[in-house]
Amino acid sequence: MIKSYCINSPNIGKYRELKKITEKYWKFENNDNLKKLIMISKKIKFEKIFNQINNNYLYIISGDFSLYDYVLDISCFINSFDNNSVINIKKYFSFARGTTLTLPCKMTKFFNNNYHYIIPYCLNNLKLLNNFFLNDLNNIIKIGVIPTPIILGPISYLFLCNNKKFSFKKLFEIYILIINKIKKKGITEIFFDEPILCCKINSNWKKIFILFYKNIKKITEIIILSSFNFNINNFDFLKNIKCELNINIKLNINNYNLLKTNQNNCLNIINNDLNKTNILLLFNFLKNEKKISITSNLKYIPYNLYIEKFKNKIFLSFFFQKVNELKLIKQILNKNLNSYNLLYLINFKIYNKKIIIKNKFDKILKKVNKFNKNLLINNTIGSFPQNKEIKISRKQNNFFLLNEKEYENILKENIYLCFLKQINLKHKILVNGEFERTDMVEYFAKNIKGIDVTKNGWIQSYGTRYVKPPIILNIENSINITNKWYNFSKKITNKKIKIIVSGPITILKWSFFNNNKIKFFFCFKLSEIIGLELLKMQKNGFKIFQIDEPTIKECLNINKEKWKTEINNFLFCFNNCTKFIKKNNEIHSHVCYSIFDDIINFIEKMNIDVLSIESTREKMENLKIFKKTKLNLGAGIYDVHSPIIPYKKQIKQNIVLFINKINFLKIFINPDCGLKTRNWYELNFTFLNINNILNYINNIYY
Repeated sequence: MIKSYCINSPNIGKYRELKKITEKYWKFENNDNLKKLIMISKKIKFEKIFNQINNNYLYIISGDFSLYDYVLDISCFINSFDNNSVINIKKYFSFARGTTLTLPCKMTKFFNNNYHYIIPYCLNNLKLLNNFFLNDLNNIIKIGVIPTPIILGPISYLFLCNNKKFSFKKLFEIYILIINKIKKKGITEIFFDEPILCCKINSNWKKIFILFYKNIKKITEIIILSSFNFNINNFDFLKNIKCELNINIKLNINNYNLLKTNQNNCLNIINNDLNKTNILLLFNFLKNEKKISITSNLKYIPYNLYIEKFKNKIFLSFFFQKVNELKLIKQILNKNLNSYNLLYLINFKIYNKKIIIKNKFDKILKKVNKFNKNLLINNTIGSFPQNKEIKISRKQNNFFLLNEKEYENILKENIYLCFLKQINLKHKILVNGEFERTDMVEYFAKNIKGIDVTKNGWIQSYGTRYVKPPIILNIENSINITNKWYNFSKKITNKKIKIIVSGPITILKWSFFNNNKIKFFFCFKLSEIIGLELLKMQKNGFKIFQIDEPTIKECLNINKEKWKTEINNFLFCFNNCTKFIKKNNEIHSHVCYSIFDDIINFIEKMNIDVLSIESTREKMENLKIFKKTKLNLGAGIYDVHSPIIPYKKQIKQNIVLFINKINFLKIFINPDCGLKTRNWYELNFTFLNINNILNYINNIYY
């Protein structure tokens, strides 16, 4: 009899209740909201447990829930900070977001994923100062269930550290202490998540991998998994550990035979289609196996497809659908089918629509960057705070309580006020505030034919930043995306207005798409649409264009050996957006929370004049790599993802650090990211301080 199980499930709650109560707690930080946060967290954790029990899973997985970031969870558990006191929830959030007394920790993207994590930075003071993980195990045991905990493996954790030169001996010792504490609770099996296995790793990493897992194999039964949608190529040394493996495999005989010596072979149904051919292949491969599972990380897919209304949903599956597909495969392998299962197989079709692209391409030459005519330009990334009136109006419009004309008038009124405020704050480059947009990618996807947008397909990007990735099945053409709003903006003022659009790479990366092999065709089609949109704006007299590409590094393959081809393809797609923009006009782009050392050559070849980046959490250290580039640079001088309102002294320190690292004539001053989540009180205070400092510096210079 074949058993099944499922690794991970969404964290956010079916109704995004975790986001709502977390942000309420951040706003007031009182005991009532803290109790509600703990209660909602427990509710979601037990929903995850009961879902596994109801599906009769072999392993009841625990430890895959996080309040903010699961790398930060481990850091707080083992104290990878300069800290000697108990880490409670308040202190946990202070590391992620900062307080008036402490700065937030550095944050970057997780491998080539859009998930953001807080970077561990100190492994010299390791000790157990947090009981969240062990308390969760106790709570599950109390209801009569023996859970199987899942924990980020030490090798991947060390790989994600800011400084990889720390002694791994101390890290191994603290992990062994955790394993012993788990074992005392009567738990015999532990999952270790090692996404590093998806990377091409050198012999040193392989040696410490074998060293740790051979030692803990003597203590307890271990299962090593990789929670990525990529195949593992490191079979050569994994065989030596002789432990159970739960990893992604492609449906081909070669990969399957490589795993034959291990106890468990797991099926990843995320990227496979349920049709008769694949089912037959599965049956032949797995008929002698005892376990099957969904190996991919299901934290980052939406809950349920049934509530969606777009017609192409028959080709898709979300979390609950994938759980049902796992049941179906289990029944097939156990030869326990009924007529409804057979009907499902007959009706399940693969979406396969032909994508048409042109055959001839023009070479796109990079512009010659010019220095700024003005010194220290005050610039913003794009969005401004969206008040309650806009949010309530949007809901009313979605439920047909407010007609389209009334809704548009409310948005236009706020755009008008936003321009007045920017003029009052003496901004030299104005933006329309993006009040018409919820999420950048979602807004553009809604206006491109062939891309579906969900009503409730929320996933976590980081913390309480949730997004609804569009679903790309085909890309045909676009409706009027930005014309209406920017033409209205032009009627308000004659000052310089910056056009903000989402770049093709980011739209692709922040979407679900059905075929990875043709992702560059998708990207190219998107670049054509964005390019035509910019051409329309240029004809209407606009001269400054910002093409947001925050996912430049994350779009690349997890293995660097495949980067060269991908960089060339993505670079062509980006530059294709700019082919109609005249040489005298400015092109901006925005990249945040990235490791620029890896992609600086990519950035230098992009057809842009100005790049704006996140720098506050990095304390301006990430500017060094840009010192010799010809780009004009906008470094974020205050962190919009932290509740800290910067005072004049902090702003002045950041500007001085900026000036010391980058040529004076190449500097733009801006926040780290869009200002949608901030409030106008904070911005007025901050921008007035920035203006005072910039006026002082300009007076000295001139």
